[in-house]
Amino acid sequence: MKSFLSRTSSFDFELPVPQLKNLLAAAVAPELSGFTYNGAYLWYSPWKDHCRKVIQAYPLKGASYIFLWGLCFDFLPVFGETGIYRYQRTDKSVGLHLFCWPPGHWDSASGQSVSCRFSRFGQNPGEVESRLLQAFHEAQGLFGPWFLNCCDLHSALTEAKRQRTAPASQYNWPSPDYVTAFLLAANGDAQMGMKVLDEFWTQYGSRFPLALYDKLKEKLLACANGDGIVCP
Repeated sequence: MKSFLSRTSSFDFELPVPQLKNLLAAAVAPELSGFTYNGAYLWYSPWKDHCRKVIQAYPLKGASYIFLWGLCFDFLPVFGETGIYRYQRTDKSVGLHLFCWPPGHWDSASGQSVSCRFSRFGQNPGEVESRLLQAFHEAQGLFGPWFLNCCDLHSALTEAKRQRTAPASQYNWPSPDYVTAFLLAANGDAQMGMKVLDEFWTQYGSRFPLALYDKLKEKLLACANGDGIVCP
């Protein structure tokens, strides 16, 4: 990544952020039929089976970005170190819960060439747009098949279980362990969901207030009973 950043930052032209958002709206949004652009860096689909598809141009260091893709769930509470949790059920709050990084992003020695990255730096505006579209089409070749195979709660659970042992997914937040716990409950397996939630808390719980753990267990059991799953 360092070589990429140093190369792009040597260019004279830098596309300002407002113009980048305009470019994303003009160049990328029309290629995402059925998705809504939020005016910044994120596109989302309508809700279906308590999921919505999400694509994001995620800011990296400097003026670089990378495309990510995944699902947002209406029953998954998200939280930070303060221990305050919230749901991402509205158009303004939508985010990525179960999501993917492009192959090789976290492993520069993997030899995989797909990057799905672009920069606001370039020789001129046309080059920035060209590289942005190239990165999007690289990502599109990956998220298209991914969404076909991960489009409901059952297939999402299969993917979440896979991500629990995938090295690149260990950088994800929410953690794949946490997402798996709630997906197990949403698929009717509260006992295994609670077990996975316990494992998650053993690993990460020291960073958060203990009272949060009790609240998360309550929310997970509500999911298993159907009380925590809503239809926005």
